[in-house]
Formats: sequence, structure tokens, C-alpha cells
Amino acid sequence: MSITVTDFGLTSKGQAAKLYTITNQNGCQAQFTDYGAIWVNVKVPAADGPLDMLQHFDSSAGYETDMGHHGSPIGRVANRIAGAGPAFILNGRTYPLPATDQGYGQDINLHSGPNYYDKRLYQTEPDEQDNSIRFSLFSPHMDQGYPGNLKLAVTYQLTDDNTVKISYDAVCDKDTLFNMTNHAYFNLNGQGTIWQHRLWIDSTRYTESVDCVPTGRILPVADTRFDYTKERPVENFLDDNWCQEPHHCLEKPRIRCTGDQTGIALEVHTDLPGFQLYTSPDAPGAWKGSMTNAICFESQFYVNAVNIDNPEFEKPILKAGEPFHSETWYHFIF
Repeated sequence: MSITVTDFGLTSKGQAAKLYTITNQNGCQAQFTDYGAIWVNVKVPAADGPLDMLQHFDSSAGYETDMGHHGSPIGRVANRIAGAGPAFILNGRTYPLPATDQGYGQDINLHSGPNYYDKRLYQTEPDEQDNSIRFSLFSPHMDQGYPGNLKLAVTYQLTDDNTVKISYDAVCDKDTLFNMTNHAYFNLNGQGTIWQHRLWIDSTRYTESVDCVPTGRILPVADTRFDYTKERPVENFLDDNWCQEPHHCLEKPRIRCTGDQTGIALEVHTDLPGFQLYTSPDAPGAWKGSMTNAICFESQFYVNAVNIDNPEFEKPILKAGEPFHSETWYHFIF
């Protein structure tokens, strides 16, 4: 195992970004940058040379203007918050949020914008012994509209069984909301499209949504386009949330996706309630490589849970002084 550090460009503020590369004993590489604590890429060894598994940019400049949040940790609250305004109520107080995603029949806040966590420089602590990198950030009271001074950390680890483990840690001095995810875009062929990728999801239920905002109903996947309990090709297009099952645990995969051309598989584990799957549209991009599109596996609390009156929608409330810890694992099989 080794960790190397190289320059990754200057931000518009003149900050020097760094690229951190972890290489394991199998020749698998995972790359991350302190700009946005972004997961830049995974390179899997193959007969014709390393294959890129993520849509990515080759410098911090690409990520600075990127609104697709490629490889980004999203917080304080991932995905959409709706409600009047949009807004949420916590301890009897209403907290309005800026409308950043419009045209869905209601104004919503997407990924806690516009002051996104992935547009900031993080403090970095590489750990050669643990083969990991810890990125830390301080988010002050009312940052993005959320109460409390929040200390958060995103830790990436590459193991010798070819797993990228992401840990989210946080503590706040006031009750707040906290729901982080990672928005990595995977293409397990390394190029082209993902429409013949084989997908299996260990979930029999999904959260019904209208214009990507849950209605509060949880429905069975049987006899719907959401049924991936038997492996089949990826549906075009997905932007939906699958639900936790009673038997789920971090040690067992919740999702398996396999590249039809390479046979490279990705198994995804998490201790969080839901998974939002998002498939990007077919389009040439400014990212490095020849991937036409990709798929995201975003582990998180159910979308807009703070505003849903359903006990199965666990609310992402972080109590003052209580530490938060969660893990999501991405295990590559090649």
C-alpha cells in the first residue's frame, strides 16, 4: 500500500489543491482531492491497462465549475428538501432554505446549495498505516441555512480486498440536520454507456415520488419498473430511492452492478436507510475519459424525510453533542 500526493491545480481563489492516490497490493488505485473532499477516480487493473471506473476531471478547475457533483460528498443534507419555501421545522422553529432546483411543480432545495460543501478546501490527514485519508471541515452556525456549529469529517480508505470505504463523522453544538452521501458516477465498462450493466437491488420497496419528491407512501417494487430483486439491465432513467429491509446490515451488499463488457462488478454496502440511484443522461462531457453516461449509488436517509409524516421516514436529526458515524462501502470485483 502507498499514498502519493501530487498537485491538482489552483482554485479561482488561488488555493493549491492536492490529489491523493492510494494504491493497494493488487494494483487498484483510488484518488481523492482536498478540494471538496471529492472522490476523483478508481483505477482497476486490466489486460490493456488500468480502467477508469468514475467520471472525473483532471484538475480542480473542472470540479470548481461542475454542477453535477461528480464524486462529491454532499451535505449538510443530501438530495431534496421541499416544504413551503422550501423549509423545514426543527424544535418548533421554521428554517427557510433557498430554492435551488425549480421547475418540479414546487420549489425545492437540492444538495444544500448554493453554498455547496464540495466547493470548499478541506483539511487533510493521510494515514499510511491505515491506507486512508481523512478530510475535515468546519461548518458554522446557519451555514447553508442550518443551525449549529458543525465539525464533520469524510474518511476514505482503500483496502486490499479492493473496497473503498467511506466514513462520515460529525458533531454539532445545536440540534441540526445531517445527511451526507457521495455522488460518484460509476461506469463499470470504463467507457461508453451503462444501459446494459446488470443491476441487482436487495430491496422490495421504494419511496413513491412525484417530480423526485416523495409523497410519503412506501410501495412494493413487485410488478413495477423498480423491481431489481432479480438481476436485469439498468433502466433508463433512474432518480429514485429504494428502502431498507429488516435484514440489512453493513456487512452484506445491498446493491450489485456489473459491467456487461468487462465483467467488473461493484457491490455497495451501507448502514443508512436508503439508496438513491441516479443515472446520468447520454451526453459527451468535459470529464476525462470516454464515458457517455454513468450511475450513482447514493446512500442516505429517505428524501425530504424531515418534512414527511411517516414513522418509516427516519428523520436525519443530529442532536447537540451527540457524535454521528456512518459508513458506506464500494467493493470492486475484477
